[in-house]
Formats: sequence, C-alpha cells, structure tokens
Amino acid sequence: MTSPISNKITPFRFPLNTGELFMILSGIIIVITTINMFQDFWEAKRSGYSFHFSESLLFKIVWVLYIPIIMVLYQKLKSETHISYTKTALFIILPITVHLIMLPFIATILSLFFYQGRYDLFKFFSYTLTHDFSIAVLIYAGFVLGYQYLPVRKPDAVYTEKATVSPTFVIHNGKDNVIIHTEDIIQITSATPYVSIHLENKRYLHSETLKSMLEQLDDQVFIRVHKSAVVNLSKIRSFKSRLNGDYDLQMTDGTLVRLSRTYASEFKKRFTTGTSGQLTNSSG
Repeated sequence: MTSPISNKITPFRFPLNTGELFMILSGIIIVITTINMFQDFWEAKRSGYSFHFSESLLFKIVWVLYIPIIMVLYQKLKSETHISYTKTALFIILPITVHLIMLPFIATILSLFFYQGRYDLFKFFSYTLTHDFSIAVLIYAGFVLGYQYLPVRKPDAVYTEKATVSPTFVIHNGKDNVIIHTEDIIQITSATPYVSIHLENKRYLHSETLKSMLEQLDDQVFIRVHKSAVVNLSKIRSFKSRLNGDYDLQMTDGTLVRLSRTYASEFKKRFTTGTSGQLTNSSG
C-alpha cells in the first residue's frame, strides 16, 4: 500500500560529512591549481621567459592551505547551535588571519628545503597580501555566509511504497502446510535458525529470521520489544516497569515478555494510559 507523507520543502545546511567535504575541496583545489599553473606557463611563453614548474607550484600552495582551514571551520560551524553576528564575523576574520600568517611561513620553510632559501619570508608575505588577500576574504566569507544563509532545498519526505501486508501466511509444519492469521499471533521469538510463532494455544517453528518476519508484518500492529522478540500490540494486556529501564509485558495468554529499555521509548509512543489504567493503542 502507498503511504502518502507530507511533501513539505524545508531548507537544510551543507548535508556533507567530513570525508565528502574533503574530497570535494581536494577536487576543486586540484582543478584551480592546474588552471593557475597553466596560466603561468602561457604567460611565460607570451612574455618570452622560462617557465619553472616547481617555482609555479610553490606559489600555488596558497590553494592547498584552504583545505585544512575550511575543514576545521566546517567542524566549528556544525558545533554551533546559534551563530550570532559577532560569531559570524569571527568565523570569517580568524581563518583569513590564520591563512595569511601561516602561508608565508610554510612557503619559506619549503623554500629553504627545496629552493636553497632563495625566497625569503618578507617576499612571501608581501606576495600573499597583494595577490591572495582578496581571494581569501571571498572564499572564507562565502563559505561561512553560505553555510548560514544559503537555503539548499530538499523534500522533507517523499511518497513511500510499502509492500502489501498479507493477513495470512503459510507455515510448513512437516508434511502439513498451516495457514496462520497474523491477527492470531501473540508474539514471535527467535529460535535460531528458526523463529517461534506463538498463538493462543500453539507454537510453530518457521524457517525465517525475525527481521524478515517483521518486514512481512504490519508495523502498526507488530513491534520489536527485544532483540529476540516481536509482539502483537493488540495482544498486550498490561505492562509493568522493572525499575531499571526494562518492562514486563503481560500478554493475553498470560505469558510475560521482557521489553528491553532499547525499545521502550518507541513502544510507549504506541500507547496512552487512560484514567482507568487501561492501555489504548495510539497507532490503531
């Protein structure tokens, strides 16, 4: 059957995990660096001077530095529940400052190791201010403001298809094929490699898993209460706390089934307790 769900559109922000963001940033930086070095090559050819690949690469380290700084910035933004105007300004100014300070020092160190120190700190610092400052402002401000205010639209929910739930299914009991009505089931328990299907006065072993059985049953009627037990909500007479987060469910056949604290929250959503102390299934 088809379950129509509201198709309300709501904004959300940057639904990326850290790994995805890293891959995207790396790809963008590789493309930009390649384009810039290609520009350096053609500029050298046009002006008639030699093109040095390693020197061009050294001055493109500015792009690589964006990756770790934006990664850290992203984690900080995600940890904030409310970002004031003051915090917004700090999230923009601090990365720019860190970037402009770190870049000359990193480039100078690389120059000492690989270029015999022919590029000094002052040269890198002045080059960074004149060539990279405006770019850093645009990138960091754009990232922070985009994270906060860019509405990336996504459907809250879509129409979902659910397989038709059959009111009966067949149990192979030796040579006999037994037809069981799902409404007669009290509980289903794991009995590896089988499941045990409990009726009022009978039990059957069935060669399926608890998970596969749940997929065939109506989730408005059957609910998992333990890693090894599923119960029919309409067959619960009462439940009582064990005072440790677990509960005891008393079924209509008089048996007690333990409700694990792991599943207690979802279970209690299905019921409301009336003034008379009786249970009412809120999902039906």
